[in-house]
Formats: sequence, C-alpha cells, structure tokens
Amino acid sequence: MTDTATTTATTATRKGEQTRLAILDAAIARFGREGYRATSVADIARDAGVSGTAAYAYFPNKEALFRDAVDADAAGLVNVGLDHVATSTAATWHESVLFAVAAAIDDHPLARRLLAGLEPEVTERVLDVPALADLRQATIDRIREEQAAGTARTDIDAASVGNGLIAIILSLLMSLVQVGGDAAATYAADISTVFAAALVPIDPPR
Repeated sequence: MTDTATTTATTATRKGEQTRLAILDAAIARFGREGYRATSVADIARDAGVSGTAAYAYFPNKEALFRDAVDADAAGLVNVGLDHVATSTAATWHESVLFAVAAAIDDHPLARRLLAGLEPEVTERVLDVPALADLRQATIDRIREEQAAGTARTDIDAASVGNGLIAIILSLLMSLVQVGGDAAATYAADISTVFAAALVPIDPPR
C-alpha cells in the first residue's frame, strides 16, 4: 500500500470513528432524556447530524445502539470512581469515592436514568460494564496496600470487603438518584461509621 493510500485509509478510519462517537454521544443524551421506548434511531441520527442509514452502518439496530450507549455512559461514570480510588490521598477515600461519583452523575444522563429505575428491563446492565470490574479490582488492590501499610484491618478479606464496598456504593447511588441527596444525607454519618468499622484498624488495648 502506498503512503497516499495508507494516509487516505487512516483518515477514513478516523472519520468513521468520529461519526460513531457522535452517534453514541447523541444516543446517550436522547435515551437519557426520553428513554428507550420514546426514542428512534432517526431521532438520534438527526441529533448527531448524520443520516439514518449512516447510523445503521455502525449499529445494526436500536437495541444494539441502546446497549452500547448504556455501556459507554455507565463506564464514564464508573471511571470517575476508578480515577478517585487511584489518586485520592484521603484516609476516607472509600467514602469520598461515593461523593465523587455522585457529583458526576448529572453528566451521565443515561446511567442516571438506569440508576433511577426508569429502564427496569436493563437496569442490571450497569452491573456488567467492564469498568465496574476494574473499579472492584482497584478497590481490592487499595485495601490490600493499606493492609500492608497497617492502615487497614488485616483481619478482613480484601476481596470480600472491596466487592461489598462497591455494592454499597451502587445502592447508595440508586438512593441518591431516586430519593434525592438531601434525604440520603441524613444517613451520611451512619455510612461513615459502617465504612470505618469495615476497614479502620482497632487500636489494641493499652
């Protein structure tokens, strides 16, 4: 293949990926706002500035487009938590990761819609996004690091506690979305107590 042909193929590939991402972004916004049933591929294509036939070149049907949009938006939200677990220096990182994700939830309208229970047929899909498995593993790894450093209890199983923390965070996110932050804030101190009991070493008796 000549250099010219290679450049042309690369440009076409980049343009195709840009078009796919534009369709996916439009799908996240439209599905998040109006839901699966009230949205058509034609609506999304129009929002993305492409033809309906172009949309079908990247996604075979509405269901596939919805599934990919859910995965992408949920992964974006989960990655906020993943970045927080990786970079936070706070001793209470296991609590603040919840606040970090909660603060970002309005930027992820489709994930928010699922957490609100407005798409009950696919709500469980949030639990299957690969990024969530990465968040679980990052949480487990951080607990193990803190156990080695003596800042987390050594009498707990890091994998079980890490998985449990993510399950609690997901449940709390659903509560925040469905009942509102003010109502959920009532239990903030209790949540902090549970996290501390699970992870903070108990000082030995003197």
